[in-house]
Parts: sequence; structure tokens; C-alpha cells
Amino acid sequence: MKPILRIIRPSSREIKDLLASRIPGLESRGFGVLYDELLSDADWTYSAGTAELRAQALVEALREPGSDFVLCARGGYGASDLLPLLPWSELAQLQPKLLIGFSDVSAIHAAFYSQLGWRGLHGPMPATTLWNDVDGTNTDDIDALINNLQHWLTGSCSGSIPISTITGVLPGHLRGRLFGGCFTVLTNLIGTPYFPRSLADHIVFIEDTDEHPARLMRALNQWIQSGALNGVKAVVVGHLRNLGTQIPDCAPFVMQQFAKRLDVPVFHSPLFGHTQPNYPMMIGAEAAIEGDRLTWETVIHTQKSSGKRSAPS
Repeated sequence: MKPILRIIRPSSREIKDLLASRIPGLESRGFGVLYDELLSDADWTYSAGTAELRAQALVEALREPGSDFVLCARGGYGASDLLPLLPWSELAQLQPKLLIGFSDVSAIHAAFYSQLGWRGLHGPMPATTLWNDVDGTNTDDIDALINNLQHWLTGSCSGSIPISTITGVLPGHLRGRLFGGCFTVLTNLIGTPYFPRSLADHIVFIEDTDEHPARLMRALNQWIQSGALNGVKAVVVGHLRNLGTQIPDCAPFVMQQFAKRLDVPVFHSPLFGHTQPNYPMMIGAEAAIEGDRLTWETVIHTQKSSGKRSAPS
């Protein structure tokens, strides 16, 4: 039986429809695809629909027995609108279902992890220009995504990417639970019920796009001064894209500043984020850093979620 992907739009709608041309590629890879379009929001056409409709679509996707995964079409803005509208007590009684997406979807990943202990896959989304599965070339990240979905159904999945130290010192073997996503999206959740109470013993990965370096540094101050990074094992900075015209090629500068201000090992990989390839990263997975590689692995259990702020194993 084919695994079934339910595609939803929890955030924005692209100006020109990209999703329709991507569905055949998913089907050719052995997946059944379910997708229902949302009515536009007359008050704000930038979003894929009203917050209520988008929240309803997400909840129905998690409830339905006929799908195995929930794949977000794209990010943009709007995912955090949904969080107070979700029936958290009901979701805690459901069998966890893997949500896939990045960018604005990081808000949902963080909320599911914080409230329910659910894992989530930070990875490519089909209704974006970064989804490069039309001509069958340069699809390593999509291949990795598909491989993870197939292995998820068999009970375990894993990933590995090369990293480089920013501080110039290799700290040896580090282990921790993986958490992260779009840096500024996560920053705006600090102090809410949708951000983890503690990231102690975690390896945190972050990436971002279209943010001025000063805003990134201000966001880093928020993480440090709020105590959000207390007990963190390491930080891995992914692709930093379009950081402004004031400082050409300023991503290395920003990463050096991060390393100076943090008292934990800081690494870099250009292989995840608002880029291509965007290799999958599993929130909630057991991760390790050894030498110049970050690896993660997760084993899936079938029992229902145990309630708020439970930790996945």
C-alpha cells in the first residue's frame, strides 16, 4: 500500500501556483497525495486562508486515518496564528503524525515539540522555488526527505551532514537532542507556551533568510538574555541567505559574531535552510557531533502522545 502524504497550507500562498506541478513528482516516487485547496482570506490574500481555516486543515490532517504524513506546501507567514486555535488536549490523545516543513513552519514544529513531545522534520516543501524535483537533477535533499519518510514507516530514520567549526576548535564528541529551525521565527516564540521550557542537553540548529545582520544579532541577544540557550550542548548555524545590501557577503561576519557571543561550540553547515540543497533535520532526534559531521537518528514508537511537554524517545 502506498504511503499517503497530506499537503496543507498553514502559512502563505505563493503568487504563482507551484504546487500543482510538484504533485506528479511525489506520486512518481510512490506516494499517494491528498490535497484540498483553501478559500482565500479576503482580508489578507497573502495568507493561504483565514487562520481558522488553516488551523482546521491542520487538525483534520492530524486526525485523519487515511494519511501517513503532513507535508506543508510552503512557509511565508501565518503559522504562529494557528497555535492558540489548536485543540491541544485532543492532539495529545492522537497518534503522533510527522509534519514536514521549514521556514515559517518552524513555529508549528516548536509548538508540537514543546506541547506534545512530537518530532518534526525540518525539510523541503514543494510549493517553493527551492523544490528542485521538476527535471530530476540536483535532488539530493528531496531524495533524503523521501528516504526518511519511507524509513519512518519502518520504525527509524536518520541523517548526516558535514559541518565545520566556526571557533576553530573541535570539542570532541557531543551528544544531544536536536531542536531548531528558522531563527527569527523561533525567537518570536520565546516566552510563549510554544517554545521549550528548557533546551538543556540539546544541539540547536538555526538558519534564516532576508534578515539584516543587526536583527539577527538582536535575536541572538534575546536567546542569550532570556536563558533559552542555558545548558545547550552546541549551536549549528545553517544557511544565512540575503542578509542585506549594507554588508556584502556578511554571513561569515554574522557567524563569527555568534561564535564570539556564545559560550558553547558553534558550527556551520550550508546544507540546510532557505537554500538548495536543504537536507532534512529531525527535531527531537538523538544527535551527535563528532569531528566534522552532525548525525541524527530517531526510533519511532507507536503509542499515543503522553500529553504536554513529554519528551520523545
